[in-house]
Amino acid sequence: MSNEVALFIDLENITTGLWNKFQQSPDLASWVEKARKYGPISFARAYGDFSQPHLARLESDLRAFGIERFDCPTKPRGPVTQSTVDSNVIFDLFEVGQDRPNISTFVLMAGDSDYIRIVARLRNRLDREVIVAGVPGSISRDLVRAAGNEDPLDAVPVEDIEVDELSLIQIINNYEVSRKPGILPTFRYLATYVSDLRNSHVISPQIVPAKLNDLVRRGILEQYEAIGNAGTPVRVTRLNRDEPIVLKALEGQVTVQDFA
Repeated sequence: MSNEVALFIDLENITTGLWNKFQQSPDLASWVEKARKYGPISFARAYGDFSQPHLARLESDLRAFGIERFDCPTKPRGPVTQSTVDSNVIFDLFEVGQDRPNISTFVLMAGDSDYIRIVARLRNRLDREVIVAGVPGSISRDLVRAAGNEDPLDAVPVEDIEVDELSLIQIINNYEVSRKPGILPTFRYLATYVSDLRNSHVISPQIVPAKLNDLVRRGILEQYEAIGNAGTPVRVTRLNRDEPIVLKALEGQVTVQDFA
């Protein structure tokens, strides 16, 4: 048996856990590097219902990092819906364990207790090493006991991460200046602009939404309803240029004062 690695990502579990506990977005690059610590990755798959916008937006990143997208549509169960992710992950864990003897290490990015039985089988019967790499604080202790190994994803509360806010405000101003006449700035497109890797020296992409929400709470960003070019309501998110920290950051910068 070689030291090849299989990476399984319960994308729904991980993205929800990261946001609920740390207000952070997925960082697929760091996830792949975590798995690569254990050997070359010969199998990598992420599971989720990709009809959900927050998962669909990750598809280009999945392709960039060589992770196969496995769509798991939710099933209606009366008035509620039921996820099919767990059952698909369990089936593939078993199949890869049986059919791919070249893979000695399984990195499972999940935290659900539903995986206990298959993890115990991989470890005890098939003699595979299993690493549970879930969101800190949301991993089943019994799942870790079944695997025997834990390597949680790197995540810390956004308030514990230092950000150069003056530089961040300048990036936000650059976004506003770049808008075409009549195109209103929105939170979604602002977050996309700030998350660009070219800005990673100022702010880590995975904490951008939480940091922007923090700026809204503090009044550094203001939000209001306006009418867009299509005649439909748009929720504008823009710098509050009366705030002292904004005035300080933009001293000598090219700015815009209003939007059409």
